[in-house]
Amino acid sequence: MAKQRAVMQALGPKIIPFRDRVEAWVMQLAEGPLPNVVTPEANLEAIATGPGVYLRLRLANAKEPATMRSAAARSLRDGFTSCLFVRREQTDGKFCKSPADCSGGLLCNDWSVCARPSQPYNLRLAYRTLRILSPEWTDDLHRASTDLSVRAFELELDAVTRNDVPAAIELLSRARYFTAVLDEDPQGGPPPALDHVKGQADESVEERIQRVPHPARVGIWDVRENKLILRLRAVAGGDFVPVGNRAVTSPETRAAEQRQVNSCALALEVKEAIGAQAAGAAPP
Repeated sequence: MAKQRAVMQALGPKIIPFRDRVEAWVMQLAEGPLPNVVTPEANLEAIATGPGVYLRLRLANAKEPATMRSAAARSLRDGFTSCLFVRREQTDGKFCKSPADCSGGLLCNDWSVCARPSQPYNLRLAYRTLRILSPEWTDDLHRASTDLSVRAFELELDAVTRNDVPAAIELLSRARYFTAVLDEDPQGGPPPALDHVKGQADESVEERIQRVPHPARVGIWDVRENKLILRLRAVAGGDFVPVGNRAVTSPETRAAEQRQVNSCALALEVKEAIGAQAAGAAPP
């Protein structure tokens, strides 16, 4: 508990106000129909190169902090981030399952590789850091009935303190933009999950929604100026044509490809809206 209090003193004043501010923005984006907005401050090159923070949620989970924080664990960078941001993602290196597998200064990234944080910083990593400061984590620690159980909590705290805390403080303190994507359920609700294949993980609800055309909301805020610079509601949906002699036929792979194409199409809508504003055209 003394270690936890030390982390709170170092991290709390820097990350908790940031979390509360972006959660308020996300809840505003999740409200009823709002007009599209693209301000003159929406500079595509500046947004694409960052530094920025990203969060993607299902709209149904974005209306209150509790569900938002739980769902944030499933927020992954995807076709949207690949098509909107300039990314330098490290995809090879030491395999990891948790921060404990990585040395100081490195995070276990979306590719399960120990690497330095890349642009845009995924806010789910900050939520993972904040979990050790939550009342739920403290309650679980107090319920630990053996020294071995307490030791497991201590190892988790040490790993997060060594890896996630320095990265979260550095990246959130210098972030210029915050981008949120909220996926609305398609008409009729999320599609059925793919038939489960042994060795394959079940589709999450978010993945099921993202593999079919669906409306989505995008919000981009200037963190330093504390203002909205883009709000857009568009359809995340696109088509792709496999080429070459070895077309993929696996349903799981095809579904993953379609998710990426739909997400990229949404990013292209954002680029088009910013480009239209820069050219003096009306927002879409």
